[in-house]
Amino acid sequence: MGDEYTLNRPFTLSCPECSGVTERSATGTLLQWRCHIGHVLTGDAMLEAQAVALEMRLGSVLSLLNERAELCRQLAENAISEGQDPALLEAARQEALQRAEAVRALLESEWVPA
Repeated sequence: MGDEYTLNRPFTLSCPECSGVTERSATGTLLQWRCHIGHVLTGDAMLEAQAVALEMRLGSVLSLLNERAELCRQLAENAISEGQDPALLEAARQEALQRAEAVRALLESEWVPA
């Protein structure tokens, strides 16, 4: 992350079902989050739904990084055939592959069961 990204405490939580804003409420000791279209989730349900959403989104990132590496490979091949230097494209390909491995490691690692 560059300097433009910060991780401040979120003002609210997103609904893992629709990404809408949620409002926290309590019925006795039971905490619930309700989004603006009516999804209602307990803390356990929120944790499970977030885990599923994280896996899906990280999987999408892994796929896109793999495609980026392949695009760079194809463009580098084309550059070579046109007598151009493919060094930047090969560096971008390697970067995409390295980042893909970092994402793969996240996907394959165990999360703390909460």
